[in-house]
Amino acid sequence: MDTDLPTGSARAERVGPQRGLERLLDEHCGVSSLDPAFRADPHPAYHTLRNISPVLSVPDLGETLITGHAEALAVLRDPRFSTNGAHRRWPDGEPPPEVRLFSSDTGPSVLLFLDPPDHTRIRKLVSKAFTPRRVEQLRQRVAVIVDEVLDTAERDGGFDVVGDLGYTVPVTVICEMMGVPTADRHLFAGWSADASRILDGFSLTSEEMNRALAASAQLVQYFAQLFPERRANPGDDLISALLEAEADGERLSEVELFSTTLLLFIAGHETTQNLIGNGTWDLLCHPDQMRLLGDDPSLAPSAVEELLRHDGPVHVTARIPTEDVEIAGRSFAAGEQLVVLLAAANRDPRRFEMPDDLDITRTDNQHLTFSQGMHFCLGASLARLEGAVAIGRLAERFGDRMTVVTDPVERRGHFVLRGLEELRVSV
Repeated sequence: MDTDLPTGSARAERVGPQRGLERLLDEHCGVSSLDPAFRADPHPAYHTLRNISPVLSVPDLGETLITGHAEALAVLRDPRFSTNGAHRRWPDGEPPPEVRLFSSDTGPSVLLFLDPPDHTRIRKLVSKAFTPRRVEQLRQRVAVIVDEVLDTAERDGGFDVVGDLGYTVPVTVICEMMGVPTADRHLFAGWSADASRILDGFSLTSEEMNRALAASAQLVQYFAQLFPERRANPGDDLISALLEAEADGERLSEVELFSTTLLLFIAGHETTQNLIGNGTWDLLCHPDQMRLLGDDPSLAPSAVEELLRHDGPVHVTARIPTEDVEIAGRSFAAGEQLVVLLAAANRDPRRFEMPDDLDITRTDNQHLTFSQGMHFCLGASLARLEGAVAIGRLAERFGDRMTVVTDPVERRGHFVLRGLEELRVSV
């Protein structure tokens, strides 16, 4: 079923990339995605929207919001839906001025926004580093890093779960995988956090966008100095492999090399940091589940799947049909923007029994946090392993002894990526 909605209030028009979402939140829930209460818990609003319809259209904006699990799954799996913004058709015939300002005549070069055959070519090069077998070989190394952080926390009497554990574990692993000196890892936290805001698009203030672009430039400059060294002295690392690899006789272009490296590096730790922070906070808010995991560490893989579903690190994604499509009982026009709320789909009561409950023993758990289809998260197996080891060992060692010091616990300003500013605890 589809519901078409008319023009809404001016408040919703102030936010850019998913203006339809803002309008629907304003009209039907009386909130904005910028409201602190919504950032803390968006799910009451999402349940309200889903109860109206799991597919809601705002025709004058050319946008459709998807909150239902079945509908989201169908769209994400269908190759006729693209992530490439070049397919977008704007209601007025051309993109708004702020979109034109940041558009490129050469099209996207970031794997997230590529269509086949370029997407297939680049993903084939990169995927060899993230096979289940190669990721499993990292388990012992991840455990060593986690234990070092937890040993320090025990000596100090406390730590910041987000900054000390959530950041340190995945950034150390991705640095070692890519051949980036781990001694430089202190440089990347601010750069990655700011650069990843670009995903929030044109809802950013000019100050936030400038900070995001400046951070991206810092990362590009860093890798521009590292690439010549790796070309001269290649090692057994991912950057060396990207510099040397060929797929179907075609190397990565310089632009593709930089964009792929930045994506792998930022995604390799930014989302897992949020998984560890969100997951620990979720367990602290559900002490019975924390105790259950602490008493039975074998539940760690199941716990991570439930934490990914219940409060995952990736909140939303977007798709654009490249042709007129009929799917999930709904017709989508070519060029229409579909805002797929992964967080809402993961709490759809038509798919999950008692969806708002946290149950780390849940077995039927086909969440959509890693997306589906050809854009399924390349690093999903690594994120799962890092999350299971970090959260599992944390619960086993400190579960009953952790007291939250951070007050209040606040969400970061990001929307596409969902995480905490900090989560300081005493142990």
